[in-house]
Amino acid sequence: MANIDLIFKLAGIGILVTVAYAVLERLDRKEWGQLVALAGLVIGFLMVLQEVALLFRTVRAMFNL
Repeated sequence: MANIDLIFKLAGIGILVTVAYAVLERLDRKEWGQLVALAGLVIGFLMVLQEVALLFRTVRAMFNL
């Protein structure tokens, strides 16, 4: 169930970043749009990284490593 939530969160971040980037591009603030896109990428990467860390902890606990 948590994996579905993660997918929806990542999709929501993607939609928000896309809208913010488009608005900033129309306002001729491309540098800010790039920063927003980079921030969205970092946030999404950290969310996925937390899930990968949880996976490794679970595998270690399962095999008593």
